[in-house]
Amino acid sequence: MRFPIAAALLLSLLPLSPAMAQDGGVTADGPLKVENYYRVKWGGMGEFLRVYHKQHEALLREMMRQGYISQVTVEMPFTHMGGSTRWDVRTTIVYKHGADGVGAGAAYKAAMAAAKARMFPDKAAFDAEEGRRGAVTEDHWDVVLEPAP
Repeated sequence: MRFPIAAALLLSLLPLSPAMAQDGGVTADGPLKVENYYRVKWGGMGEFLRVYHKQHEALLREMMRQGYISQVTVEMPFTHMGGSTRWDVRTTIVYKHGADGVGAGAAYKAAMAAAKARMFPDKAAFDAEEGRRGAVTEDHWDVVLEPAP
């Protein structure tokens, strides 16, 4: 999967960004906003949303309840987009600590693993559902945002 490699790279760059350090922007210890984009295969939106809300969004909301995330927004475009620019679902997550947003926060990872085990004790069923969500996902990408100078 591409995300863990990209997350490690992003985390390694966060403290080094001059704009962030000089302007008081995002750092590994400060808040971090991440947008997750999903392009869903034709005819698969119902299945994608069913599994997304049931599992992924539920876990994000639990992490928000525990204080690791300050905001979760799930949106769909009102107008139709075409071609390679098309996205069907966007989730914007504001993590309280940048390391959590790029997969490097140890406490966050432990809390997420515990929440997943508690909320979805049947790992095989959870993985099967995620497999169905993945099967109807045509493309997925993440954008880590920082304030403009």
